[in-house]
Amino acid sequence: MLNCIVIDDERAAIDVLSNYVNRLPQLNLLATFTSPVEALELIRTQAVDLAFVDIRMPELSGIELMKLAGSRCRFIITTAYEEYALEGYQYHNIDYLVKPVPFERFVRAIDKTQSILRRSTESERSGTADDYVFIKTESRIQKIELNDILFVEGLGNYVTVHTTRGKFVSLLNVKDLEEALSPDLFLRVHRSYIISLGKIDFVEGNQIFLDNETSIPLGDTYRNQLWTALDKKIITGRK
Repeated sequence: MLNCIVIDDERAAIDVLSNYVNRLPQLNLLATFTSPVEALELIRTQAVDLAFVDIRMPELSGIELMKLAGSRCRFIITTAYEEYALEGYQYHNIDYLVKPVPFERFVRAIDKTQSILRRSTESERSGTADDYVFIKTESRIQKIELNDILFVEGLGNYVTVHTTRGKFVSLLNVKDLEEALSPDLFLRVHRSYIISLGKIDFVEGNQIFLDNETSIPLGDTYRNQLWTALDKKIITGRK
C-alpha cells in the first residue's frame, strides 16, 4: 500500500483527488494540505510514498517543493497548466495530470507509479538493475540487451528497436517502451524516437548523432529534457 498526501491550495481540487485516492485499495491517504510548507514538513518527518502536488501555490510552487523534498518521496503533478511538464520531470515526478483529471487517467498514473516502484525495489533487492528486456516480434519472444540498443523508432502502433545486433519490430508504441526503459539510460527526444544516452556521439542543431552515424531528429518539446540529461555529463571550466 502506498502512503499518499494531496497538496493543493484549492479545497475543491483536494476533495476530487481525495475521493480518487479513497476509491483505490492500494492507496492510503495520510493527509491533505493547502499549505505546501506544512506538506514539506510531513514529507521530511514521515514515510510518504507519493504526493499529488499542484504547481501554482502560495509560499512554495510545486516545482520548488519537489526540489526541496529531493528523493524523500515520489510526486504526481496535478495542475491546470501544461507548460510545466518538462520542468517537472527533472525531479522525482512520475506523471503529469492536467485538471480536470478523469478518474481513468488517475488510475493509469497509479498503475505507472506501482510499476516504477516495483522495478526499483526489485533492483535494490538484487543489487543490480535489469540489463535486458523481452519483446514480442512476429515469430518469437526476443531478448534484447539494453546495452545493445541504439534507438527506438515508432510508427503508429509498431516500434522498431534498432540494436547493434540488428532491428526488431514489435506491436508496441513508443510510450510503452518509454515507460519500460530506465530514464537514466534512455530518453525520448521526439514523438517517434527514444535514444540510448550512452550511444550519443554529438548533438548539432536539431539533430542527435549516434555512435553508428545515425541522425535522430530532436523535437522542440523534448529539448529541455535532453539538456538536463546531458548537463550531468558536461565538463565545464571554472568561472
